[in-house]
Amino acid sequence: MIEVRNLTVSYHRAPPVLKNISLRVSRGEVVNVLGPNGCGKTTLLRALLGFLPAPPGSILLEGRPLETIPRRSLARSLAYVPQQHAGVFGFRVLDVVLMGRTARSPWLRFSAEDRQQAMDALEKVRLTHLADRSYLELSGGQRQMVLIARALAQDCGALVMDEPVTGLDYGNQFHLLDLIGELAASGPAILLTTHHPEQAVYLGGRAVLLKDGTLVADGAVASTITEDQVRKLYELPPRAEAWMRLTGTSAP
Repeated sequence: MIEVRNLTVSYHRAPPVLKNISLRVSRGEVVNVLGPNGCGKTTLLRALLGFLPAPPGSILLEGRPLETIPRRSLARSLAYVPQQHAGVFGFRVLDVVLMGRTARSPWLRFSAEDRQQAMDALEKVRLTHLADRSYLELSGGQRQMVLIARALAQDCGALVMDEPVTGLDYGNQFHLLDLIGELAASGPAILLTTHHPEQAVYLGGRAVLLKDGTLVADGAVASTITEDQVRKLYELPPRAEAWMRLTGTSAP
C-alpha cells in the first residue's frame, strides 16, 4: 500500500510544485494520475521513489515511512517504470529484465528461479522472442515493454509507472492496459501517470486529477473523468469541446 499524507514538495527555494497532496493506493487497486503539463505528476512520482526529499512521515509504504526504508528493501517493495530510457550498453534483453532481480540476488548471482521470473515477465509483455537480442537494437516501444518486464520481475507489492504507454503502437497500448488490470487483480498497488483520459476510462480504477500542484479530484474513474472535469483540467479550446460533445467522449 502507498499512502501520501499532506505532501508538499519544492525545488530549492522556489514555490511548492506539490501542495498538500494526500492520497492512498491499496493493494489490488489502480490509480490513474492525470493533469496538464507542469501540474506535478512527475514530481509526485519522484517523491514517491525517494528521488526528491519529502517531509518525514509524508510518504508511507506498507505503513513504513519512506525515509526509514533502506534502498535495497525499497527495491523489494516498489518497482518503477520510467517514461523513457536511453540505453548505453548493449545488454541482452534478458539481462536488462534480470536487473529487476538484483535486490533479491546479491552480487548479480542470478539463480534459475531468477531467470525463470525474467522469462515469465518477458512472456507477459510478449517479447520472449527477443530475449537474446541487444537492448540497443530495439525500437522505442519495444524498449518500453522491456522496462515494464524488468519491473514485473522485481515482484513487488507496489508498482509506479510514468506514462507507461509512451512510444507503444495502438495495439500494444491496449495490451499493456489489459496487463495492468490483470496485475492489479493479482495483488499489487499500481499508480500510473497518463496524459490520456480515455486510457484511464478504459483501464478503470480510480482517477486523481492534479492542476497547478494541487489535487482537484479523487474518485472512481467513471464519476471523476467527466466532460466538465476534462474541460476544466486541460482548459480545452472550443473546437475540442465541440468534438467531445459530438463524439460523446471524455477526451480528445
